[in-house]
Amino acid sequence: MSTHHLTGMVILPNAVPVCTLTTAILLIHVVISLGTRVKYFEEDLKLLSQMGDSKISKLRPTVEGEPTIVSCNININSFDSVSESSMDYELTIFLRQSWYDPRLRHNSTGTIVINGGDVMDMVWVPDLFFTNAKSVTIHSTPKENLLVRIEPNGDVLYSLRLSLVLSCYMFLGKFPMDTQECHLQLESFSYNAKELVLTWLQNTTAVEIHGGVELPQYYLERIEDYANVTHYMTGDFTHLGVRFILVRSLGFYVLQAYVPSSLLVALSWLSVWVEISAAPARVALGVTTVLALVTQATWLRSQLPKIAYATAIDVWMVTCQVFVFLALLEYSVVYYLYSFEKGQYAERRKKREYRRTIRMRQNSSKDEQEEETQKAPSRSVSCEDGQSNNVDIETSVFPKKGRVRSRLKGRPPLVRQETQVLTTAELMHASNDKTDYLCLALRIDRFSRIFLPLIFCVMCIVYWSFYPIHTHSFSVN
Repeated sequence: MSTHHLTGMVILPNAVPVCTLTTAILLIHVVISLGTRVKYFEEDLKLLSQMGDSKISKLRPTVEGEPTIVSCNININSFDSVSESSMDYELTIFLRQSWYDPRLRHNSTGTIVINGGDVMDMVWVPDLFFTNAKSVTIHSTPKENLLVRIEPNGDVLYSLRLSLVLSCYMFLGKFPMDTQECHLQLESFSYNAKELVLTWLQNTTAVEIHGGVELPQYYLERIEDYANVTHYMTGDFTHLGVRFILVRSLGFYVLQAYVPSSLLVALSWLSVWVEISAAPARVALGVTTVLALVTQATWLRSQLPKIAYATAIDVWMVTCQVFVFLALLEYSVVYYLYSFEKGQYAERRKKREYRRTIRMRQNSSKDEQEEETQKAPSRSVSCEDGQSNNVDIETSVFPKKGRVRSRLKGRPPLVRQETQVLTTAELMHASNDKTDYLCLALRIDRFSRIFLPLIFCVMCIVYWSFYPIHTHSFSVN
């Protein structure tokens, strides 16, 4: 047994076992690694101590000689709502700035990263601001989203995440077939062009946009970057800008404005197919369409600022209101002619009834005269004084019952016929086709059935020719 165990072990004469040698090698490697790591942290701490002791955060890298060149890059994380009423839009961006600061060179083998709100107190950073910004917010979840990367050769990269509300002046003359230009403008607050020069970052896209960014009411046609110099009383300042070309999507306004208003105009044409005598139906139809269009135009106007000029949607809504008003005005003219003809018919009927009454009275007077010639026989009436007088009683004072009934039947009816509602067909039949004004009213109705739709179609052609639809009005980002 002992012989077997001895043959299973490897023994080096005058040396340590293999496992002990391996452990020693690992310890030596750990000591070397810790020494290198300590040296690495020593370089970082040395640079941080240098930045904390000196006032390099107050002075730009090149105080004398050439201006400090700051290269910028913008990454758009989200493009939020564009408001026409307040004329602004919202962005969430990553603003990256790069420059060379020889005071921050170090001997570390890697990049030193500093983040948090103490960055601007430790190193010099450009004092850039957005000239058209209404509000700027630095994201602070879970801590302020800004950092500084310092390379061993002194190159500095400063990045921060911002939410911006930027003003965007819009000309709404062609709304909603308009194309807007919104700008993002960046300048230095205190350093002029002789002290600081802003440029776009080379060898990369100056303005990048996240692939999932979409705008609900606009199509982002293109993004343009530019750089120029702005002149102030305090000197010339370099200026960086981004131009967003936005094409408004027309789908919402087609469904909420153009289609409903067109249907209301077509609904107003139904009144010319309704009987002229049906005044309640035609008036209610015309007034309802007018009120509906006014309400819709008021709602659309409330979405826009109080501008002093008319927009394309205003022109459309006013034109639709004019067409609905024309349909109502057409019925006013037609009903006036109908009422005039009805009044003429009532006047003629009154004259006929008057002549008939005169004839009846003349016939009645002749009957009375004939009856007067036929006296009833006299009889004696005795009085209290005993005298007797002969009194003639005329039978005509008490006419016969049958004669009275015949006279009552011949009298005109007590109901005034001119207050009755007569259709055009009944009025023409009662007037024996002597209806010049009624015929004119019917001709106007028949003419309006063709004229109103035809003129509206011509107006649509002229309107869409003057306000053409953009190629991307129905596109999706």
